[in-house]
Amino acid sequence: MKKVLFLSLAMAVAMTGFAQKPVVKKTDLANQPVKMNARVLKGNETQATDFGQQFVLPSVSNNTVTKGDDRFDEYQIMTTNYDLQSNSALGNRIATWPDGSAAFTATWDHSGNTSFPDRGTGYNFFSPEDGFGDEPEARIESVKAGWPSIAAMGNGEILASHANSKVQVYKRETKGQGEWENVWESPVNTTWPRIATTDNGQYVHLVSAEQNSSNTLQNYVYYARSTDGGQTFTELAYPPLVDVEGMYRYDIGADDYVMATNGKNIAILFGGLNYDLFYIISHDNGETWEKQIIWNYPYDHSVDWLTTTYSAETDSIWSPDGSHSIAIDNNGTVHVAFGLIRWAPSEDHDGSYTYWPYTDGIVYWNSNFTNEQGTHEIPNFGDWSGDVNFPEMVSNGTNGISNTLNADRIWAMAEDLGNNYGNLYVISAPDENGDGTVDFTDYWNNTEYHYRSHCISTMPGISVDEQGNMIIAYSTLSELRVNNEAAHHYRSCYVTARDYTGTWYENGINLSRDFMHEMSEVYSVTTTSQGSNGEFWVMYSEDDKIGLYLDFNGPNTSSPNSNNGGVLTENYIYGVKVIPALELEGWSVEEQEAINPMTSTRVYPNPASDVLNIEVNASQASEMSISVYNIMGQNVMNQNVNVTTGMNTRNINISELNSGIYFVTVKANGFENTMKFIVK
Repeated sequence: MKKVLFLSLAMAVAMTGFAQKPVVKKTDLANQPVKMNARVLKGNETQATDFGQQFVLPSVSNNTVTKGDDRFDEYQIMTTNYDLQSNSALGNRIATWPDGSAAFTATWDHSGNTSFPDRGTGYNFFSPEDGFGDEPEARIESVKAGWPSIAAMGNGEILASHANSKVQVYKRETKGQGEWENVWESPVNTTWPRIATTDNGQYVHLVSAEQNSSNTLQNYVYYARSTDGGQTFTELAYPPLVDVEGMYRYDIGADDYVMATNGKNIAILFGGLNYDLFYIISHDNGETWEKQIIWNYPYDHSVDWLTTTYSAETDSIWSPDGSHSIAIDNNGTVHVAFGLIRWAPSEDHDGSYTYWPYTDGIVYWNSNFTNEQGTHEIPNFGDWSGDVNFPEMVSNGTNGISNTLNADRIWAMAEDLGNNYGNLYVISAPDENGDGTVDFTDYWNNTEYHYRSHCISTMPGISVDEQGNMIIAYSTLSELRVNNEAAHHYRSCYVTARDYTGTWYENGINLSRDFMHEMSEVYSVTTTSQGSNGEFWVMYSEDDKIGLYLDFNGPNTSSPNSNNGGVLTENYIYGVKVIPALELEGWSVEEQEAINPMTSTRVYPNPASDVLNIEVNASQASEMSISVYNIMGQNVMNQNVNVTTGMNTRNINISELNSGIYFVTVKANGFENTMKFIVK
């Protein structure tokens, strides 16, 4: 077990501008070997990849080194000295467009200076025709900044980061090119932003956390919305349905939130060790909201842990570890993945908590899950009839805190509730050597391998495509790769996939299996929330040292192996296009006839004089072309736009057209609709 400062305490912000997670303390309860039975998959049994296989040599393409074999495309997209990409959850770092292009952002600095004077947004852009651009040589912002978030906005893009303790919003009209315009600054000190867009970028959603004048995190988050493409924002306010009677006011911290969108749908996911895992969702671009709890923190928040009698060994709880990810598919189903941790208040009654870093499990949940009570929450212990099979969880200690999220319990629940693991699932660390156990004993004793409060498997990113195919990418310990200097196992990036039929391929793709990653540690990991046609983007960071430099507490620290040993290193950011159909035997890809994504179209006003509005009700996101022809069939105007699922309205300027009869043709996915209009 490891002991760190209790999360209910205010978290300090260091002079470098990053939010500190609890400081690690040494405890003699830490040295416990890990040997877990490898679970037999109920779906497709996919053996974890043996690291000892042969690989092809790297090649150079599009000014970027491409590594690995031909079953996934991997690119080194930027290099940074700054290694703290998130304080907890990581998301909204990748933007994608229907034409296959994508933009990637990370907190960047390449000064080689521990004060990180160049820190800011590192950016790289991928186009299907040209691949990635050169690695960034400068930040986007003019001043020191950090923690960027990016989203598509029609054919352009919008980005948020923080500088001078305030959120800054930048946008540009054309993705991948042009100057960034600083369009908004938060009126109060907020930082660690997440930005997302709905309705083709007309609506912008922004979440951030407050800092006071002393740069101390207040554990108070704000939400703001723009209805005009990011030019103006509403006043900052607590997110809807979150601060009911102040329930979470002092719980939600830096980076505890991530967002997902699809069409007019916007969802914001919140989670941490000692409060509910939940999301709020709007189906109308943020006008109205609903709240859904996924896991209900089972203990009274008013308990005074400094005076309550308990045992850290027995009064423990499994909860989300603070890393989580969310996606929304085309049917409106919400998909969530989160890491697990087991923790308990410290027996020292010093306001800290003790946790078990060898906790393991990534939990998958979607909004179609229904428990025995007919609601969608993962039930607390005792609320599911199958809990009789887990007698060791009943009243374990003085207070009897339940092991609600015990991985074995959730696995049994997913089976017994009869959903065939479609709506609830648990992913485990891979059995790489295939001996039937997941074993981390050889280099375990007297080491502190963890990152903050994150455990064996952590930092999941989840992504869903139009057909319902899905991946979950995450960071996890490797049985077969060991850092002898630090005496502990390296982390790898694994991808678990599920096809649209519901068949799981657990640990089927090891992105770290290339020989060029053999001496590298992977942390952190994220994905874009929306895949496309069976292709998914993953982004991760790696270097050759264990831990984060920014967690270094000096040469006398008790945990030198979790903080790079105080060595400032280069961290390499990779963008990986994962295509499970090329990787996994038996992967199902639905063969569909091309469909017209435009279920209805109309133009108004008609007759028109200056502006013609084109309304398209789309069944799926598409790139759409607009062409205008005169009565003689001559093409007089062309425009390309992107449309999202649902109702879209685009307008064209017709003020320079002569009076008369015209035809406008809209094309998408090989289909076209033509409408007549009159210019008066």
